[in-house]
Amino acid sequence: MKKILTAILAGFSLMALVSCKSEIVLTAQKDGSVEVSFNGECGEFFQSMLKTFSEGENGPLFDVSGIKQSFYTDGFKNVAVQAPSDVALKTSFIAPKNTFLFTSGLLLESKNHVVVRVSPEILMNFYKSADAEIVNVLDLLIAPVFNDEEMTDEEYLETIGSFYGEGAIKEIGTSNISLTCISAAGEKQQFEVPLTKLLTLAKGTSLFYSSGL
Repeated sequence: MKKILTAILAGFSLMALVSCKSEIVLTAQKDGSVEVSFNGECGEFFQSMLKTFSEGENGPLFDVSGIKQSFYTDGFKNVAVQAPSDVALKTSFIAPKNTFLFTSGLLLESKNHVVVRVSPEILMNFYKSADAEIVNVLDLLIAPVFNDEEMTDEEYLETIGSFYGEGAIKEIGTSNISLTCISAAGEKQQFEVPLTKLLTLAKGTSLFYSSGL
């Protein structure tokens, strides 16, 4: 389990997809890098989903030291990782322009501003490049964006409910990512991004979030 979740957290964007409560703050740095702060807590459905891979292990979901080392291995700097509880995680780090948050197209280079782009292609590329363990976790979401399908939010939640029950519908249907983008000059824009909006992105659609461009 710890090996899997270390790998998952090295894939930063996945953690946002398996958290009931997620807060992400992106702050542009003058050298073009971006400071990333993440605070996430798993709800009951996501806990049970992740523990599917625990092989009977108890205790915290997250291997703090392993996660920290994975971020450094992937080229991030000034990494800090905390687990305030068994089901919660806080991380912060600097993402230079040569790290996968930029090379994947998720973060776009922009002088003194943060620009985020989310598209089915970016999410699918992440899915296809992930190792088998991460893919197994993603597959539990039954997300249309990872299966080359198109569904409305309602259709997706109905599908989730048929597999996991009403509790999963409620948790996924009310899960949001709170995203704050801050420019190097301190300009701030805040967004609430429903999880279902990301998991049901249609082909040809891109979502953009920025610190004020």
